[in-house]
Amino acid sequence: MKAIWTSLGLAALLLGVDASAQTSPDQDFQARCAAPGVVKCVGFDNTSSDIVRGVNLYPDGAGNYRGSLDTATKASGGGALRFDLPPPPHAGANIAGSWSPLSNDALGRLFGQNSTFYVQFRQRFSPEMLTNSWDSSWKTVIFHMNQATCAAIELTTQNRYMSGLAIMYTACGAGHMSTNLAGTAPTMNPPLLMQQGDYNCQYSQESANSCFYFVPNEWLTFYYRIQVGTWDQPNSHIEAWVAREDGGYKQFVNVPNYRLSCNNDPCSQAPGANEGYNNLTFTPYMTSLSSSSGRAGVTASVWYDELVVSTQPIAAPQPRIQPSPPTGVRVN
Repeated sequence: MKAIWTSLGLAALLLGVDASAQTSPDQDFQARCAAPGVVKCVGFDNTSSDIVRGVNLYPDGAGNYRGSLDTATKASGGGALRFDLPPPPHAGANIAGSWSPLSNDALGRLFGQNSTFYVQFRQRFSPEMLTNSWDSSWKTVIFHMNQATCAAIELTTQNRYMSGLAIMYTACGAGHMSTNLAGTAPTMNPPLLMQQGDYNCQYSQESANSCFYFVPNEWLTFYYRIQVGTWDQPNSHIEAWVAREDGGYKQFVNVPNYRLSCNNDPCSQAPGANEGYNNLTFTPYMTSLSSSSGRAGVTASVWYDELVVSTQPIAAPQPRIQPSPPTGVRVN
C-alpha cells in the first residue's frame, strides 16, 4: 500500500497536483452543497426523498414509470436519476415521464423580479439519445413557476431538431436565446447567433468548431446564471455554461437585455408582479412526438445527478485525478 501511495503521490507531483488535497466526488458535492447561498441540493441518492413516485417523479403519457434510481451509473453518492426512453410503440411526446417536485420547490425559493439565481447539475446521455430517429427533439431541463412548464415564466434547454445542438428558449418557444452577431442584443431575425459566449454558433453555419453539441457517455456539468430584471423590460440576462467531464466551463448562452415576462398580465400588479421561478423539471419530453417514432428495439437513456441551486456562484466540480504511476520507481 505504501508503494502504491508513493507512486501515485509522485505522479500527482509531476502533474502539478497536490494528491493530499484531492477530494472524493462525494466530498466535492457535499462541499458545493454547504457553500454560502445554497438554497437547494439534491443528490438523487434514494427513493425515500430524492426520487419518489407521485411526489417528484412522474410516469410517461401511458402511465408507465420510466424514471428510476440508478445505483451503478452516477456522478457521486448512492445513485442518479435515470430515464429510459423505450422503442416504439411508446407514449409519444411524454415518452419517459419527468422529475419535478409537486411542492414546487426545486429551486429552493421563488426568484421574482430583480433577483438572480444559479443552477448547476450533472447530466449524462447514452449514445442512443443522440443517434435515434425520433421525429421530434428532447428537452433537458425547464425552469418555471409551480407546475406551468409552458408559459411566460419558462426557460427551457433543448436539443435543436435532434441535431445535438444545445439551445434555450422561453414562453413555449415564442422567444429564443439568440442574439445579433455581436452578442449585444436578443434577436430572432437572421443573421443571428444561436450560441454565444465561448462559442460563435451562427444560424445556418453550425459546425463543431463554433458550436457546442451534446456528447454521450460523459458526466457533463450544466451551469446557469439567471438574472431576472423587471417583467416586460429589456433588462434580464440569461447565461449558461457547460463543462465536459473533467474539463473547464465554456459558456454557450449569453443573452443580455432580454425581456422576461410574468404568467398573469398585467405584470405591473399582483398576481403577476409577485410571480417568479421556483421550480424545475428534468425531462426528455419531445413535443408532438409520434408514438411510432424511433428505432425499433432501441432504448435510450439519460441521467441526472448533483442538483445545486444558489443565490451565489457555484464552484465547478473538481476534476477526477487518476494519474498513471511512473515506471522505474522503487520504494525500499
